[in-house]
Amino acid sequence: MKPRMYIRQALRKFSEIKKEGFHFLLISSFFIPILLILFLDFFNMEAFGLFNGKFMFELTWKGRMFYFFFAWLLILELVLNWNSIVEKQHKFGGRFRVLLIFIFAAVPSVYILGVNFLGLDQMILNLGQVVNIRPQFINEPWPLVVEYIVFAMSFIFTTWLAYGHAGLKSFSISLSFLAGISFIYLVDTAWPYGTLKPMELLAVPTAAWAAALLDILGYNVSLAYNSSVTSSEFGTLPRMIVRGGGEVAVADVAWVCAGVQSLFLYTLVALIFFKKSTMQRERKIIFFLIGAAGTYLVNIFRIASFFIIFLRYGGGAAWVFHNSYGELYFLAWILLYFMVIVAIQSGKINRLLQTLRRKLEKVKSLFLGSI
Repeated sequence: MKPRMYIRQALRKFSEIKKEGFHFLLISSFFIPILLILFLDFFNMEAFGLFNGKFMFELTWKGRMFYFFFAWLLILELVLNWNSIVEKQHKFGGRFRVLLIFIFAAVPSVYILGVNFLGLDQMILNLGQVVNIRPQFINEPWPLVVEYIVFAMSFIFTTWLAYGHAGLKSFSISLSFLAGISFIYLVDTAWPYGTLKPMELLAVPTAAWAAALLDILGYNVSLAYNSSVTSSEFGTLPRMIVRGGGEVAVADVAWVCAGVQSLFLYTLVALIFFKKSTMQRERKIIFFLIGAAGTYLVNIFRIASFFIIFLRYGGGAAWVFHNSYGELYFLAWILLYFMVIVAIQSGKINRLLQTLRRKLEKVKSLFLGSI
């Protein structure tokens, strides 16, 4: 091969690497602000003092652990859709468009630096007062809500500018997950506890089922509504009192504790997942309903687990479970369920069952032949 051919091939390869390097650089910009606040949070360097009192990345409610799940979903979608992302990209010939893309991508990092080192934190607090956030929530969790919204909006606009509607479809699950968490945090901060009555009514049957489950397990349970917690500050909350082993556990069940947000997130992710799938509509409906029922049951188990932990290990351990690990019930369930759906659609489960059936028949024939 002539040297000129080598040079041409090398230049072509370099062009491809440069082209794909743009995508890596752009996607990596989504992780930079998460790593930045992880560093500030770990070393207690944040401007909001209440954020330095606990490691926010250990908390699911209300905390930053969901950023880890967003990053994991983003990487998963990136791996699965890499070819389509590269093929369907917008033309990057216009320098203004490229500049605009990276401006939007840099917004979360600039926001984090501005809040913690440039005095933007006071503007966030003032904004909370303007939109009538309750005083006890101005310092926390209102700044966290704004942070999630800034991250979600920036990532969505950056993806749309860079890849268009095809990019939004490619990253639809991760972006929808982050936007969904932002929306739930915002709603619960604006209408905390039981003040949002339509949502709180959904918590009543869930609390009743959890009480029934605990009763079956041998605990003495009482559930009250209206007569327990009713005020302008807290709204109306169902109160559960559980007795067992000489201990008493008392807690009020808000709509987020009852898993209404889990059903919302499940619906959001399921609609996107089934929209991408080519399965028949009847199957989609059946799978969706089974998944919704499973999500509802998982929330019942989570409430019951909270009270069992409370009675056995104390209130401190129970609230750690509530704030950090309880939400993992839902995340583990939804991950496992969609993996099962994918396995069913791919035929792997049918092939596995057929293999097991053949082996059982072989064992049976050997057993009968030896008699």
